[in-house]
Amino acid sequence: MPYPESPFGDDFDAGILVRRADDDETNVSEIQIGEVTKWLCQAPKITSFRVNTLKADVGEAHRWIRAHIAGAGLDLRVERHPSCADAVIVHHPVSHQTPQKHNKEIVVDAVCGAAVLRGAHIYAPGVIGMMSNIQIGDNVSIYVDLDKKCKKGFLKLYNGKKTFIGNGEVILGRNHLFCETPQTGLAIKMIETISSCPPVLGDNFLPPGAALLQNLPSIICTHVLAPCPNDTILDMCASPGNKTTHIAALLKNQGRLVAIDKTPTKVAQLRQRCENFGAKVEILQTDSTKLLDRFCYESFDKILLDAPCSALGKRPQFVNTTSRKILRSYVPLQRKLFETAVQLLKTDGTLVYSTCTITLAENEGIVAWALKNFKLELVEAAPILGGPGWDGTQLTSEQLKKVQRFGPHQSIDSVGFFIAKFVKK
Repeated sequence: MPYPESPFGDDFDAGILVRRADDDETNVSEIQIGEVTKWLCQAPKITSFRVNTLKADVGEAHRWIRAHIAGAGLDLRVERHPSCADAVIVHHPVSHQTPQKHNKEIVVDAVCGAAVLRGAHIYAPGVIGMMSNIQIGDNVSIYVDLDKKCKKGFLKLYNGKKTFIGNGEVILGRNHLFCETPQTGLAIKMIETISSCPPVLGDNFLPPGAALLQNLPSIICTHVLAPCPNDTILDMCASPGNKTTHIAALLKNQGRLVAIDKTPTKVAQLRQRCENFGAKVEILQTDSTKLLDRFCYESFDKILLDAPCSALGKRPQFVNTTSRKILRSYVPLQRKLFETAVQLLKTDGTLVYSTCTITLAENEGIVAWALKNFKLELVEAAPILGGPGWDGTQLTSEQLKKVQRFGPHQSIDSVGFFIAKFVKK
C-alpha cells in the first residue's frame, strides 16, 4: 500500500473520534474508524479553485486554468462546479500503479510530504535527508519520515519508518541545503506522485487576487452563510482570510463585514489577503470570546464561526500525534465562542458553525449542546454537497440530514469538514 493505514500511533484511542465530550460510552460500532483513518492518509482526488469575483470573471478564470493545464501537456477534466458558481474543479487521474522507484532517495518531513501530494514541489526547508551521492539534475525518489527520527542532513539510506510518495529532479544539492547558510527556494522539482495530483496546480500562474486554491467544503461553507449586499456580517475567527474575502465578494463589498483574529501575525496575514483580493473589511485584533466588550447585543445579521478545532480533517495526514487531552481541550473554547456568537446575532439572524475536523464532540456534539442551551433552530445547510452527520448525540435523523459532513464514500473526495446552520429565535 502506498499510503499508511492510519496517521495515528499504535497507542492512540481511535474511539475518541466518535465520542461526545461528556460521554466515553458512545457506541462506535456503526462507524468504521479504521476506514476513516485510512481515508485521512490519502490525498483528495480533486483540486478546487475559488474565483474572486471582485477581480475576475469565473468563465475567464476557468479558461486560464484549462489553458495552464493543457500547456503543461496534461489531460485533466476541469469544470465549473454546478452548485458553487465561483468554484472551478480539477479532477486528478486515478492511477492504480505506483511510480517506479529510483535508487537515490531523499527524505522529507510529513508536512512537506502532504503538500507534495496536493500538487506542490519541494522547497528547501522540507528536505531532511539526502544521500551523499546525489547530484543536481539527478532523478530521485521521495520518502516521508513517519517516525520523525531522520536527522537533519542525514546522508545515508534512511532505514527508519518511511513511505514513498513520488519522484523528482534535484535542483539544490547537499552543499546548498546543509551548510552554514542554507539556500532557500525550490529544492526538488516533482515529476510524479502516488496521488497523481500534478505539481502544476499552484495558483501563482493566475493574475494576483483573481483566484486561490481553496478546499471545496470551505467554499461551500460561505455559500451556506448566504451573504447578501447590505448584510452586517461577523467573521469571528477569520485568518488567513479565505472565507473572509469570499464573504466580501458575495456581498459585492456592500454592507458591513467585520473580521476578527487574536494574534498579530494572523491579523497581518488577514490584512494582506483582503488587500490583495480587494475586499472591503473591518479587521480587528481581539479575542472573539470577549466581543461583547466591543459590540452591542444583537449587532449582526449573519455570523460565521469557523471555529478553532483539532483539524483532523486535513488530508493527507502521514503522522498525527494529537493526544486525548488536546482533543478534549477544543470543545470548551468552541462552546465559549458559540455563546458569544448567539448573543451578538440578531433575532432571525443566521449563524453558520464549521470546523475542519471529524470528531463527534466538536461537530454534532456542539450542535446538540447549542440546541439544548439556546433558542436556535437548526436549518438545512444548503447547498448540501456533503453527507449527513454522525449518530451518537441527541440529534434526530432529520437533524443529522440538515448538517453536512465531508468524509469517505461521498461524491466529493475533498478534506474532512463539518457545517451546521442555525437561525436565532
